[in-house]
Amino acid sequence: MKTMTKTFIVICLAGTLLALPARAEEVPDVVKILFGTWKNQMQAEPTYESIATGADGTITITKLAMEKTAAGPAPGMKMTVDEISLKEVSDEGQGLYEIGGASFTGTKIEVSGPDGMAFSAAMPEAEIENWYLMSPGENPTPESTLRSSLNIAKKMSSGKITIEAMGQTVTADGYESTWEGDPVTGAGSFTTKLGNVVIDESTMNLADPTGTLKQLGYSGLAFDAMGDGDLKIADGKLGLDFNFTYAAKDMATFKVSIGAADVPVKAYAEMQKARAAGSPPDFMAMLPELQNVSFSGFTLRFEDNSITKKVMPLIAAMQGMDEAAMVANAGAMVQMSMMQLNNQAFTDQVVGAINGFLKDPKSLTITLKPATPVKVIDLMTMNPANPGEAIEKLGVSVTAND
Repeated sequence: MKTMTKTFIVICLAGTLLALPARAEEVPDVVKILFGTWKNQMQAEPTYESIATGADGTITITKLAMEKTAAGPAPGMKMTVDEISLKEVSDEGQGLYEIGGASFTGTKIEVSGPDGMAFSAAMPEAEIENWYLMSPGENPTPESTLRSSLNIAKKMSSGKITIEAMGQTVTADGYESTWEGDPVTGAGSFTTKLGNVVIDESTMNLADPTGTLKQLGYSGLAFDAMGDGDLKIADGKLGLDFNFTYAAKDMATFKVSIGAADVPVKAYAEMQKARAAGSPPDFMAMLPELQNVSFSGFTLRFEDNSITKKVMPLIAAMQGMDEAAMVANAGAMVQMSMMQLNNQAFTDQVVGAINGFLKDPKSLTITLKPATPVKVIDLMTMNPANPGEAIEKLGVSVTAND
């Protein structure tokens, strides 16, 4: 009887051990790096139901969850993924891993604010190709801290995305991104696109209670959000040339471009450190390094696709005049408002651009293109009483229909 009792106890203990979550030392190194990256990005500890490695080396993570409680002005967040599959994992050395293919099934993110506002986003399917993860190491440098925080993959894509807030639903066909560059540093060129975001009439009416958009003939909104750029990392500094496009169907397209360089990697690492500690970054302590950040250019461009002609009568009516009178008076109004700039050549350029655009709405572009990159310290020392000097130094121009 004693032998049978002992055997029963051993079987029970064995079953209990098998049911326990995987021990830390049993988690594959690439998963440790992935979890560490997510923990730093989201300030939440990943948990899971199981991690299993198949005979072909495929790693499967089931029932992943990360949850962060709202604190002060910071919202709460919960992320769950039914299953993650990591295939063709290879150790590239020095803490760098490549995942040939990854798939995510049943991803959902819920965000709740301290004011009771909440929204959720669901993404049933997502795929990643040639995903590069890197460990920050035991004694992270600013460069390794930056690199470990970057999500770098040659291609990412998702299926349909559904966002719900205040009883309303917004959908998107999916997200796509590409990247080519150096997996070790993270430098490279990238593209991103969130395709065909659709806001139906009921949701649009909630955001536009006065019904202005409906008066203009829009029963709903549909747009694409796209970006591309080039990230440079060398000699302890960052440089970024970035373009963003928001294209609203049958309305207009907005484009923004910016170029910056000499951003100290150390400053980024300090911001990450402050975020992990739950405190605001000490920008004053970083000011000496940030003063040498330079800007090479900035562009804001509006391309019309029918909305201007629809809006102009409404604006004219608000000013108590008809559309023709508003267009005729626009130049004079701009001229008067810009007198304080003390730069007649620039004022004439702006007036000409505004008049040209209102008569034949095609595009309106504001460009900052200094002859040489302008540093933050240069901006700080400009004379606020002489804005005309700043306009010349920054190479500001306004053009229409180009």
